[in-house]
Amino acid sequence: MHAVLLENETGSIAQEVKIEAGTTASLLVPLTTPNNANVSGWIAVNAPVELQIFEDTRLLGSSQSDRIMVSVGRHQLQVVNEAIGYRETQIVNVMPGKVTTLKPHWPTGSMSFNAIPWAEVWVDGQQIGETPLGNVAVPIGSHNVVFRHPDLGEKQVRALVTVGSPAKVSVDLRQR
Repeated sequence: MHAVLLENETGSIAQEVKIEAGTTASLLVPLTTPNNANVSGWIAVNAPVELQIFEDTRLLGSSQSDRIMVSVGRHQLQVVNEAIGYRETQIVNVMPGKVTTLKPHWPTGSMSFNAIPWAEVWVDGQQIGETPLGNVAVPIGSHNVVFRHPDLGEKQVRALVTVGSPAKVSVDLRQR
């Protein structure tokens, strides 16, 4: 007789099997869960914009939630934001009672800026330079852009950078 011990995240089971020469031995293992065992865990999404989380074609939730409850095990997830053209597939292994953080690989896009007359450009609080500016790499998503001129003041606009096309932002600071 041989003792066989099988273990996974939800518990273990021990059985004995008799192995005889010239025959095939089989082992029947019940797939039950021990009482009070966790059979679920959570996924938390860490992203700079709202994302929807799908498994196959089923919507599990969004990154706006603190965490999303799923069953224990391997999950192939689609992380999506249609407005900015973002779609990524990630595989996560969820452990019982634990939170698994999903951090998407965030791509960059580009922005170009122009102002009449010239202006200093600030994106999300960071000074970028003076207009005209082209092909400035920024993460995809929504950005706050401020154009500043010493005599004409400043103008603020929101700009959306998508995966496929550069954002072009222009202002006329002479207009109020």
